[in-house]
Amino acid sequence: MKKIVPDPPASTQQDAAECTSPLLDRAATDRALNYYLHDHKPAREVGTTTYAIHDSVNLEAALAQASDLLRCMVASASEAGNGLSGIPRDLVLSIMHLAELAKAYVDKSLDRLVTH
Repeated sequence: MKKIVPDPPASTQQDAAECTSPLLDRAATDRALNYYLHDHKPAREVGTTTYAIHDSVNLEAALAQASDLLRCMVASASEAGNGLSGIPRDLVLSIMHLAELAKAYVDKSLDRLVTH
């Protein structure tokens, strides 16, 4: 018969006796501080992004693309909110309304944009 769980690491009574409560508390505190005070994400190289927008894109094209993306976001949030109820529905629909507001600002910027 094969054993599924490996044997626990061997520890002596002396090792267990050396681990006093203050030492364990200190170790736990150090781990918690290291976790919350230091960024554990690997540093992202400058210039690498998930979506790279080419420098040649002009302002009008960028605003038009942002408007289309916000329109899609509103439609997605609206569909997702229809299948929910209670607080989750309120949260999804609030995202929809924020996206609508952002789209209105982008569209207003497009309307006032002076094209050459």
